[in-house]
Amino acid sequence: MIPRFAPRTRLLAVGAIIVASLGLTACTGGGSVTSAADVNTVDEALATGIDDAVASAMQQSGSTEAIVGVWDNAGGEYLRGYGDSGVDGSTLIRGAQATQPVMCALMLDLAAEGRIDLDGKVSDDLTRQSDIEDVTYRQLCDMRSGLIDYKGAFTDIFANNPTRPWAEQELIAQGLSQSPGSWPGLDFHQSDTNIVLLARALKVKTGEDLPDLLRNHVYSDAGMGSTYFPDLSSTTVNGETLQGLTYPSSGGKAVCDAEPVEVSEVSPSMLAGAGATVTTATDLKRFYDSYLGGAFGEDSAGLITEAFPTKNPARDENGEPTEEIAAEGRLWSFGVEKIGPLYGRTGAMTGTLTAAYTDPESGFSVVVALNNSSAGTGFVQSLALKLAALAQAQGVAPELTWTVEQQDEALANTAVCQ
Repeated sequence: MIPRFAPRTRLLAVGAIIVASLGLTACTGGGSVTSAADVNTVDEALATGIDDAVASAMQQSGSTEAIVGVWDNAGGEYLRGYGDSGVDGSTLIRGAQATQPVMCALMLDLAAEGRIDLDGKVSDDLTRQSDIEDVTYRQLCDMRSGLIDYKGAFTDIFANNPTRPWAEQELIAQGLSQSPGSWPGLDFHQSDTNIVLLARALKVKTGEDLPDLLRNHVYSDAGMGSTYFPDLSSTTVNGETLQGLTYPSSGGKAVCDAEPVEVSEVSPSMLAGAGATVTTATDLKRFYDSYLGGAFGEDSAGLITEAFPTKNPARDENGEPTEEIAAEGRLWSFGVEKIGPLYGRTGAMTGTLTAAYTDPESGFSVVVALNNSSAGTGFVQSLALKLAALAQAQGVAPELTWTVEQQDEALANTAVCQ
């Protein structure tokens, strides 16, 4: 069966659309704002640098809309939307995996109330689920459960048939069919299967629905007033959001001979508990401030910020490491990655790319959303890191281990259909 595409609009050359869009809302020298939801209290050079970086990234990714927020460590804020369809800093975003840590925050809050044991076995609560006998709750956010990611087999379907409904158990079963990875309980294997399973377990354990659990234990505590967890059977967002785009996909790669397809509706069930949250740039910043600051349980800040290498060591027959892996480059902690001083996540759902990173020491934060998902999470991560480097050049970001030029190279290498 050939997957059905969402209704498609033949687009003009993407670059021309971007230029027209930015002519209305950006690249005006100093970043003038056009909406009450947009804010500019940063240095003019930084605002202009952000505008130029976003314009370039939109063209490289085939995006026609974007939302960017930069909160520097001198108290400045730059929040704005880019595009010609009324996008501004308050526009809703399908957060994808950039919002995935909300599930780890929920688990920590429930643990603080004594309702969840982080080292308890998930199988004690999901008694009918096979092949998870030794998996603990803690391992699901540490990514040390041995469960393998389910998405690889579904990449083309997600892009080409974005409204298809997905049963939670179908996603889990696909991940389990590829599992276990090496040394469950010890080795790192980043996998959305972990968090889909966590969401299922927390619902069963508490007897409450995820929207209520997240609203009462995470969103309200973090001041995320515009954020909600959607009905997974609904393909639309309750409010204005980015107009999603994607290139058709074949073999997991963008079909560049085709034009981008408008994605007016998306089934959040493709990520379920691993990234269905709908949010805003400001709410994402508030979440990471709260999460990394220890708002979800006593001593949780130390747990969340204690990072370890994502590269697994060679091990002997007893699982003991036979080599030492340096704690450098990309690290992982409790539900978030660490790059230099920044903690956060990137995410992709058909029609949207999102990145959110925060330095808990200085308060510097950057959030980015683009409306074409085909370039992938590596692309939007590089854009976020480039914006951080631009802020560092102005002396309003923490010391980083990368440069603007390095991220420019990474963006060029991950640009789609160039």
